[in-house]
Amino acid sequence: MQTCVCVCVCVCVCVCVWISIYVDHGDPYDYGKLPVGDLTITKITDRSPMHTVAHFPLLAEEYPVVYFIGGLNGYMLVEWYTDVLRMVAAHGFVVFGVDYKFPVFDDAEHFIKHNFQQDVELFFKEIDFLKEFMENKMSAKPVWNKIALVCHSAGCDCFLRMLRMNATEFTSAIFLEPFSIDALDPMPDPIPALMYGTQLAEEVAPKCSLPETDFNQFYKIWKCPRIALEVADFGHCDIMNQQYWKVCTDICARSNETRLDEYHRFIQGAISSFLMTTLQGRQDAITYISNITNVPVKLIEHQTDWNCIHSKRNP
Repeated sequence: MQTCVCVCVCVCVCVCVWISIYVDHGDPYDYGKLPVGDLTITKITDRSPMHTVAHFPLLAEEYPVVYFIGGLNGYMLVEWYTDVLRMVAAHGFVVFGVDYKFPVFDDAEHFIKHNFQQDVELFFKEIDFLKEFMENKMSAKPVWNKIALVCHSAGCDCFLRMLRMNATEFTSAIFLEPFSIDALDPMPDPIPALMYGTQLAEEVAPKCSLPETDFNQFYKIWKCPRIALEVADFGHCDIMNQQYWKVCTDICARSNETRLDEYHRFIQGAISSFLMTTLQGRQDAITYISNITNVPVKLIEHQTDWNCIHSKRNP
């Protein structure tokens, strides 16, 4: 994909420079071919507004940006999700996972005082910080006018409020098993979005997805282009690294631990297919989730309104 940006030459002349964004032409459900590096960015050492973990391809190319926040309103550490985030990066994305508070479990009084609330402006400040800080920190070059928001669970409440404040900074969004009490009013200017749910989170006690706040509700308040998926037999914690999955399933419904590798391969592929189309410009990649026959796991629900003709619902 190519994108045009303006640069000033001799102060007063504006010319177009073509940036060629890396495009993954493979099957998104296969593992990405690019080797991936990691970088931890801290508040103390690097003076970052928030603790951040970056995953990026080691090949020197131009890559779109994925901005990720975990569950529990951003208090669930992104370090719990690194297996899947690194898989997404291997398809040609610079992935930044941000922790609203780190170390999160060192200050229980903070939770009580703030009721898991957060200053959404900090997430915007972190993006501004990263744009400058990441210069020359890696061979990969982030393309900052191609940013997707990706969130899990109640972390999606933060990103939904960000989009209501300023959606123009972002290209697309993925809401993974979202929760938000703010998901009531229609989005005035929605960006392309994937809404995603799991059967165990929706149906099996203790439920970690609730009606009127979940992926279906996000789909209702959105406009095209939009896609909604609900997969069978998996649950709210299955996106996490295995060692943290065990902690999470003490709270949410437990699935089959022996299928976690299968699920991780699927969910990274579903995420990547959406991002390949919306960020890399590969238009056929969306069919890996928009066409139900291409989805390699059993679905409970599948809704598409991608071409803005009408919403199609498959049982």
